[in-house]
Amino acid sequence: MTIARSTATPARLHLVDLRTGEDLEVQFNPEQLELVVGPVWKRLEVPGLPHQPQQYVGTTNAAFTLDLYCMGHTTQFRQSIEDFERFLLSLCYPSEGADSVANGAPPRVLVVWPRFLSMTCIVGGPVNFRHQRWALDGGVTRYMASVPLEEIRDVRLTSEDVRRVGLRRSGNAPQG
Repeated sequence: MTIARSTATPARLHLVDLRTGEDLEVQFNPEQLELVVGPVWKRLEVPGLPHQPQQYVGTTNAAFTLDLYCMGHTTQFRQSIEDFERFLLSLCYPSEGADSVANGAPPRVLVVWPRFLSMTCIVGGPVNFRHQRWALDGGVTRYMASVPLEEIRDVRLTSEDVRRVGLRRSGNAPQG
C-alpha cells in the first residue's frame, strides 16, 4: 500500500432526493451504522394444541439511523452547514407541486455509501437536529443530525437477492 493510498479520503456517503435529483455529499462519513431488519412471525392460536405454531408474515423494512456531522469556521463552510440542514428538512415535507395523494408525501431518498450500501429509503421518523457550536456572528459552526431511514421497495426482495447484492441495492428490481 502506498502512502498516498493510505492517507486518501474515503468515498463519502451521498443522499439523493429522488424527486428533485439533488445530491448531497456528507462532509464526514458516519462512524457506525446499525441496521435493523428481521422476519415477522404470527403466532397462531389453535384450541387444544399444546404449542403455538408460527406462520411467516413478511420481513420488516431495513431501517437504520445516520448520525451525520459537519463543522466549519469559514463563511463558506457555515453556509454549507445551513444548506445541509435545509436539505435534510426538505426530506420531511411534501412538494408544493403535489397534484395527488401519491405525490403528496415527502420524497424518497437514495442513500449511497460507495462499496457498502445503496438503498432507496424514506425518512422513517423525526430527524434530530443538534446545533452544537456558534461563531461570534451567531452562525452555526458544528452541527449534527440523526436521520432515521427506512428502506422502501416497489419490488419483492428474496433471500437469494440479498445473498447476491447484500446492502447494495436500490429501487431497481434485483437482477436474477
